Amino acid sequence: MATRSALVTGATGFIGGRLVSSLGNQGFSVRACGRRPRPHDLPQDVEYEAVDLAGGDDLAPLYDGVTHVFHLAGASSSNADEAEMERANVQATRNLVRAAPPGQVERFVHMSSTSIYGEEEQLPLPVREDVGPHPSRTYGKAKWRTEQVVQEATRAGLPTVVLRPVSVYGPGNVKLLASAILDVAIEAFAKLRTVPVPAKPIEQRLVHIDDLLAVTLHVAEADEAVGKAFNVVDGLYPSSHDIARILAGHFDLEVELADDPEAGPSHEERQRWHGEMVEQGMKQDIFLTKERFRFMRKTNRNNRVSIDALLATGFHFEHTDLEASIGSTITWYRDHRWIL
Repeated sequence: MATRSALVTGATGFIGGRLVSSLGNQGFSVRACGRRPRPHDLPQDVEYEAVDLAGGDDLAPLYDGVTHVFHLAGASSSNADEAEMERANVQATRNLVRAAPPGQVERFVHMSSTSIYGEEEQLPLPVREDVGPHPSRTYGKAKWRTEQVVQEATRAGLPTVVLRPVSVYGPGNVKLLASAILDVAIEAFAKLRTVPVPAKPIEQRLVHIDDLLAVTLHVAEADEAVGKAFNVVDGLYPSSHDIARILAGHFDLEVELADDPEAGPSHEERQRWHGEMVEQGMKQDIFLTKERFRFMRKTNRNNRVSIDALLATGFHFEHTDLEASIGSTITWYRDHRWIL
């Protein structure tokens, strides 16, 4: 087999860092890049370049010998304003695709988001990839403009694939479901007996990190994927009550359905208990959100998205037992002292 060499942008992030390892396991030689210094946990045989894709850096050397590009770099909604969103997503991607040597790259996989569909305008459900997006938040708008840059590169001959994942969870994640797990861990630490959650259930959508990595590797090889976009979700759609019961059960607590959406410990109480946990050796890797169970409160009229196109390529999801997958994630957090 000919040597395959991958470039991974955004390698210092949660998904990018794990993708680097997965590519190595699949026989790729890997070059990684990010805006921060080389991560300490990056495998020694991986080349690393600290580079600003949106700046004036010469990006041509990044492509030296590269056959596959996995573009994960970009600003997220949690840590960037609108100007940084445009710069780190749209401009960075434009610079990256322009630097691609003609005819060299066999596959360019871009990690987008289902946030491009928006939450305000009702779309046909389940939302297919060919629907006209109506992004309603700054992050979704930036991601959609970035996809349009990728589409231009596709028309110019670059063999691209776009992935649109939902909320990703699993070992090593520090937000979203991870923050909800931390919330329950805090209340268990405080010796509370119940976990109050709003009585109105809200539908959730998730994908395990290992499934997302498997999808990414799959579309990098599947010829029928070229030029297409794919939603990535496990297809289970549990309610906020389902997730709460799974989390509570792993901490020997009971779920209490509360009419008051603000029921439960205050932010100040949670901060105090969190501080006590840190004093007892807990690491502060998981984000402590000001709003309790923030992840499980978000409603989205376009929550359900179609995965028919992805399944038609022969892919299948492995992590469809939420109790087991979330349980193993909690065990990982405990083993690494991210929770007590």
